[in-house]
Amino acid sequence: MSNLIGKIALVSGSSKGIGKAIAKKLLEEGAIVYITGRNGKDLNDTFLEFQSISSERINQFCGDLTDIDNIKKLMQVIIKKNGRLDILVANIGSGRFSSGWDISDEEWEKCMELNLFSSIKITREAIKIMEKNGSGNIIIMSSIAGCESISAPITYSTAKAGLLAYMKSTSHTIGSSGIRINAISPGNIYFKGGTWYNKMQEDEEKTIQYISDNVPLHKFGIPEDIAEVVCFLVSEKSQFITGANFVIDGGQTRCL
Repeated sequence: MSNLIGKIALVSGSSKGIGKAIAKKLLEEGAIVYITGRNGKDLNDTFLEFQSISSERINQFCGDLTDIDNIKKLMQVIIKKNGRLDILVANIGSGRFSSGWDISDEEWEKCMELNLFSSIKITREAIKIMEKNGSGNIIIMSSIAGCESISAPITYSTAKAGLLAYMKSTSHTIGSSGIRINAISPGNIYFKGGTWYNKMQEDEEKTIQYISDNVPLHKFGIPEDIAEVVCFLVSEKSQFITGANFVIDGGQTRCL
């Protein structure tokens, strides 16, 4: 029997892709899940799909979670309905930014807001709730771009590296409150509408060659690969793990 039954879980950015797979897995494991997104149609489509798993345990919130007012509103909804929050998966971000080093201040700020500050904001509000209950699990979604230099935009890589530093430092300050926080750094994850899906449509031969040259397992990952690790990290099976970064990249990165 899963030890996630009845846990209250919030997965930001969960109308599609990695976030959707994580939310689905948590729902299948018996958690009460809140999914979020900015696109109302995509979010509602996912909500309706998940109702086939459980119509009573799935909830949705449409809004921009880079906005602190929306984050606080969402937390109020969760507390009013459930009284606590057990699991947060901070999965907000995008790597679609300019390449090169000569980046405008405006683009730097936009990338930091989306890929760094949004996760910090929602994590901060979740910790406030979790501290009152003396327990909680937080997963920060980073990227291998934050672990070492790859072909990702410098702005994106910097933001994701910042998330890892934030996670590590925060783990030392909230551990005594019974709250664990870890990060996951995915590599090349393939799903319809995602970055690698689009690259395959643009130039399949070049994309396959890139994966062959850079990934020892010679294949893409899929969102379910990430979801499985999330469910392990927020369960009692990982009760002595905090402040850790889990790289899921088929062996692509070369650092420890």
